[in-house]
Amino acid sequence: MKFSIFYVHETTDGKSEKQAFDELMQQCQLADELGFHGVWFAEHHFSKAGVMPDPLLWCAAVAQKTKNIRLGTGISIMSFHNPIRLAEQAAMVDVLSNGRVDLGIGRGSQPKEFKSFNAKPSESRRRLQEGVEIVGRLLEGEKLTYDGEFFKCNETEIYPHPVQKPRPPIWIAGTSPETYVWAGENGFKVMASAGFKGPEVFREKMALYVDAVKRSGGNTSNIDYALLHRCIVCEDLDKDKYIENFEESMSKYLTYRADINKVDFPDDESIHLQRNWSYTFSVSDLLDGGGVVGNIEDNILEIKRLQEEFGLTDILMGMYGIGATHEQKMEILERFANEVMTEVPTT
Repeated sequence: MKFSIFYVHETTDGKSEKQAFDELMQQCQLADELGFHGVWFAEHHFSKAGVMPDPLLWCAAVAQKTKNIRLGTGISIMSFHNPIRLAEQAAMVDVLSNGRVDLGIGRGSQPKEFKSFNAKPSESRRRLQEGVEIVGRLLEGEKLTYDGEFFKCNETEIYPHPVQKPRPPIWIAGTSPETYVWAGENGFKVMASAGFKGPEVFREKMALYVDAVKRSGGNTSNIDYALLHRCIVCEDLDKDKYIENFEESMSKYLTYRADINKVDFPDDESIHLQRNWSYTFSVSDLLDGGGVVGNIEDNILEIKRLQEEFGLTDILMGMYGIGATHEQKMEILERFANEVMTEVPTT
């Protein structure tokens, strides 16, 4: 089992943006020292509940303050990027980090972002597929000529070349079954987005992915089964308070996101964003199969359950919207690493 941390970076608690980034850096450094496998950062725009317009730039900064932990974009939104430029940035950060980059790419889902970038949600799937192909081929060192619907290039080769060979891992994120099938057919890893609905959804979508890998002749013996999951370690006496803070914080987070995303789209465009169910789900349901708040034993039992029932190989601990202070997050990371990770076989 590999343990990573997933952040949607927030500045909604009255702290200055500088202080919030300083604290995030301290958490990343601590995670590196504690032996976490990786840390992922979500790209978001125009929101205090997602202050990370350039996660690769942040990965470059974290690379200079850490030694071993892998650095991932979870995700870079292809609808807002030129894939040639994205490939150059990923290669540059891979060099600066000595081969520690994982490049997560997806379609995006927030109406405010699409509206402000004047991007069309109806094009997001096709842009993702074209863009990821270009990024992958450029990162593998190809001198590429490409003539697509949205992107074109002529004998283009990027420099520097990444450290990782044949290229940094590319993870595809999505909520729709079609995305899981496409990722499996094209040899990409998949970043499960079932964290809000629980592992049952993960099981269904990963079955589609595995079948697609098989059909394409890929190797199914080394598939990464990665899931966003809440793992909050606390004392028994504090459990009710942690749950109360989590429910209050996540409700505020989702309400804020829903409010800023009240933008108008024509019906033929807005329908392509309706897969974004995460504004309206029940917060109390999130911990019913989608996470655990409890003592050391509770966390160990939950992780072993996920291994046995769903074959998980990677857990991405959601460290946002949990209502914890910076000091509490540092304590959660320390206790999880020292008392939970030590009881679960890691790779």
